[in-house]
Amino acid sequence: MRDEVALLASVTLLGVLLQAYFSLQVIWARRAFRVSPPLTTGPPEFERVYRAQVNCSEYFPLFLAMLWVAGIFFHEGLGAGDGRCSGSPGVPAPASTPVTLAGAAALCGLVYLFARLRYFQGYARSAQLR
Repeated sequence: MRDEVALLASVTLLGVLLQAYFSLQVIWARRAFRVSPPLTTGPPEFERVYRAQVNCSEYFPLFLAMLWVAGIFFHEGLGAGDGRCSGSPGVPAPASTPVTLAGAAALCGLVYLFARLRYFQGYARSAQLR
């Protein structure tokens, strides 16, 4: 279980760093386009960066909840337990280490974070460059 928690914690930390990167992009855009806080409107270039950051931040709590629920509550995974493959009565599990759903949750979390980065980059560009 400790390894599963370490995987989930690593993905969580990476997600927090990604959120920090998005926030820094907004700070740099504010400076570049001279948009002082608390204003949230300005040139279209600034607004795209700002909206991309806000959109990503809105879904971050949902991502964290799903990552940890999937990883902790379903950590036993495929091939764990009685030595049989999940869903296949009478078929022995492979001799290798079982694939845990916590590991699968962590992998899905990495895919999600990569997709969010690509989303942010695409949203921040002008529509003509997408």
